[in-house]
Amino acid sequence: MDILHGDISTMVFRSEIKSESSNVSLDINMLRVLTELDGRQQLGLIAQKLGINMTTIRAVISRLIELNLVKAVEAGIPMLDSNFFDFLTDRLSLTIGPIAQIMVDDAVSEIGHGAPQIPKSRGAELIELLARQIPEKENFIRTAMEKLKEI
Repeated sequence: MDILHGDISTMVFRSEIKSESSNVSLDINMLRVLTELDGRQQLGLIAQKLGINMTTIRAVISRLIELNLVKAVEAGIPMLDSNFFDFLTDRLSLTIGPIAQIMVDDAVSEIGHGAPQIPKSRGAELIELLARQIPEKENFIRTAMEKLKEI
């Protein structure tokens, strides 16, 4: 696992503090991040929640790995796929026309902070963001949420 390069915002870690661990010194950022590592949240979401930039998160995670205090979670988090984004685009295009693709792309970028994928857990947030921009919100929200449940 290369934590020093590439996008780490979608990586997930859990704390792994063992009783035989020797005394270690943690700075405030290390402690704050360590308390958030629950094996479910992505690093990008933790950074946003704590108000820490990804460069700092990268340094903190690297140090916590060196100290054997965290472990990467390999099990995949359910992600929204291209079929779901195509569905949203199709549903929006019925109401607003060809600009639907641009709206979906913009919303995906906003929710994902540039990440190539969005976790399913943020699907409702994506749907609501898109619904704010159209007149027929209720029908769009209902059908999009039904599709989200199928994933």
